[in-house]
Amino acid sequence: MWLVFYLELMFGLPLSGYGIEPRTLHGLIGILAGPLIHGDLLHLVSNTIPLLFLGWVLFFFYPRIGGVVFLRAYFWTNVLVWLFARPANHIGASGVVYGLAFFLIFFGIFRRDFLSLFISVIVLLLYGGVFYGVLPSDPRISWESHFAGALVGIVTAVTFAKQKKV
Repeated sequence: MWLVFYLELMFGLPLSGYGIEPRTLHGLIGILAGPLIHGDLLHLVSNTIPLLFLGWVLFFFYPRIGGVVFLRAYFWTNVLVWLFARPANHIGASGVVYGLAFFLIFFGIFRRDFLSLFISVIVLLLYGGVFYGVLPSDPRISWESHFAGALVGIVTAVTFAKQKKV
């Protein structure tokens, strides 16, 4: 994300045009590129910090499933945005952040072991505001990415909750 932002800034590359444009052929590239592109430094930082923290929690405590959870949050969130979001250029990694946050919150609820519940409570205390982010509030913010990430996170939590080793 930082490299893409640097390249766009330093070389004047118009990379923001490669976000997710729902239901367009050109917008398909955004499924892979959209989370790497950010509108400004504040947008980049506001996605970087939770992505680093939630990613660290995911991979540290759930190393066997961390990669799959991350890839689902990245790919399926963006596919849902491409399929169902309003016509706009959706950029940024917040859909991935929401996917990870909702996974970590709901995984503990569905799994019901002490460690997972403890992680759920910590993530909920730190990122409980994500529940408000799935609602439309600002037309410049892709609430659809947030909502799609939340759905992917919950479905992924349900999928992995019954596995013995995670």
